[in-house]
Amino acid sequence: MLPTETQILIVGAGPSGLAAAISLICNGVEPYDITIVDCLEKGANTSRAIGIHAATLEALDTYGCASKLVNLGIKGSAWTQTATEHVLGERLEELGVEVKRPWRVVGMKDSGECRGMDVTFESGETIRTKYVIGADGARSAVRQLSGINFADPDGKSIDDSIDDRVAQMALADVSISLSEEQSAVLASGVSLTVSDSGMFVLIPLGKPSVSELLYNSSEAVYRVGFSVPRALGEPPSKPSLEYIQSNLDQQAPFVLCSDPKLNPDPVRITKVHWSARYRTRSALADVFFKRVHGGFVFLVGDAAHVHSPAGGQMSSSIIESSDTY
Repeated sequence: MLPTETQILIVGAGPSGLAAAISLICNGVEPYDITIVDCLEKGANTSRAIGIHAATLEALDTYGCASKLVNLGIKGSAWTQTATEHVLGERLEELGVEVKRPWRVVGMKDSGECRGMDVTFESGETIRTKYVIGADGARSAVRQLSGINFADPDGKSIDDSIDDRVAQMALADVSISLSEEQSAVLASGVSLTVSDSGMFVLIPLGKPSVSELLYNSSEAVYRVGFSVPRALGEPPSKPSLEYIQSNLDQQAPFVLCSDPKLNPDPVRITKVHWSARYRTRSALADVFFKRVHGGFVFLVGDAAHVHSPAGGQMSSSIIESSDTY
């Protein structure tokens, strides 16, 4: 059940929202003064964003999260793959705060008498609060209800802010039929192919513990990503094995091709553990902090900004997920 009143309401239980709650508690806010809600019935159990930067780990180390992320992750010069939300969620429970699901914010208004604002949910229930942290993604309801503009910083329309060749992407975590020799080659690093039509990337996720934790699988798991030019239409919301295989055959190096005419040792996808389509966009909120309806609103994560993979250096806030496509 939701409380009728809270000091701080955090909307969105992704990495940004969970980390914000942990940070507040570690800096002196009492757990009972925080309520964190999410519109989804359960937390994401997929890899999604692929890397955690050193500076982020340093910040999370302050709050007792970094060591477990490092232990779970694949350590390398370029990539670290971890179950970020799982670790942050566990840490938040240790600190005494439970995420409440599923609660979708649909309204905010002044509660009157200088007592903050009333936040209304789709169910009809209301929480009175003084502070709202919007961590609810690129299509943030908190940002929209606060009247905060979200636009490309260069004045372009959001849909035109990224080159058409890389404006759409498909991503998937897959298992692949590989010989021992092929597995050894792919395990050694990232495979990246760039052409006039876009890009293709294959990343070994490596550690069995990661695939077991995320997908209950003992097989090696690889992240596959490729651009889909707008001229070819929208990719499926959850790309199928056949769709991914077709694009792998067309865009990946021939050593990863499934056609025996091109590759004497054909490589085929055997299972898709997770897949999604993405739009790369560039947008920035006018302000990250605003006094609204008698209370205060703060924006964090994708609710505050989204940008291309090049600009984000493959961080967790670079792209808008498939449920907002």
